[in-house]
Amino acid sequence: MFVKRIACPVDSLGPGRRAVVWTVGCTKCCAGCANPDLWEADSSIPNYSVANLAELLGRLNVQQGIHRLTLTGGDPLEQVRDTVDLLKTVRPYFDDILVYTGFTLDEVQSRLTEDEFRMLATCADVLVDGPYVDALNDGASALRGSTNQIIHFFNADSKKEYCAYLAEGRKVSNLLYSGQLLSVGIHKRDPYGTSMEGDSRE
Repeated sequence: MFVKRIACPVDSLGPGRRAVVWTVGCTKCCAGCANPDLWEADSSIPNYSVANLAELLGRLNVQQGIHRLTLTGGDPLEQVRDTVDLLKTVRPYFDDILVYTGFTLDEVQSRLTEDEFRMLATCADVLVDGPYVDALNDGASALRGSTNQIIHFFNADSKKEYCAYLAEGRKVSNLLYSGQLLSVGIHKRDPYGTSMEGDSRE
């Protein structure tokens, strides 16, 4: 899988202390995207096997006590079968898994077999779907960049905790990553046209 960043602990892309994985590859290329550098893979982007990436995330779980995971990008479901395989592999390590995608839920279902979609819905607790629409960034939701996006609770037991997180409003974590400042969270729309929708600012 093409992955550019893995950071932890992060507390601004879902409830609790989390590991966050930023995959590379997105064909939506939304105007105002926070991470246009993650649209296309090139020779500088690490390409992990599912097994190697799962092993790395498992070490974070054991060594740092991280029990929550967020997959974002880019778009993890551009690498849809690898992502499903990854989720299946790491599910035993994580109590809560959140996945972001620019595809709608119907589009996700059309890209997978029935068994694969069932596996996705079993291994991910929450899915935030839909493309980012800059004009619909209301600056409010702690999980959605724009109001057209839908939060799907595959695990109903997670809803109470996520609703409490949403009630806190947007938050941002500033991390030093590879010698650069990484601002992680759902950002407000930039009135000058450089909206920070999804996850990071470098």
